[in-house]
Amino acid sequence: MAQKGVQLESETISCSICLDFLKDPVTTACGHSYCRNCIKSFWDEEDRKGIHSCPQCRKTFTPRPVLEKNIMLAALVEHRRAQIRTFF
Repeated sequence: MAQKGVQLESETISCSICLDFLKDPVTTACGHSYCRNCIKSFWDEEDRKGIHSCPQCRKTFTPRPVLEKNIMLAALVEHRRAQIRTFF
């Protein structure tokens, strides 16, 4: 059961684009979270189409949304990183 909790936590604080801990996490209007640079790069590739989508659920956004930092998720990621540094 504890292993499932760790897996859920890893999924919650990991970017589905780079698969690493979130760096400067932002959340899209559909609720999915990414590293700011990862989603920015993903959307830069979609700029020529003029329609931007969520890499996970494919919800589309027109125009390109302004991304705001997810401060609660950033704090959770930093706390988890500190725990890992202490462990090793």
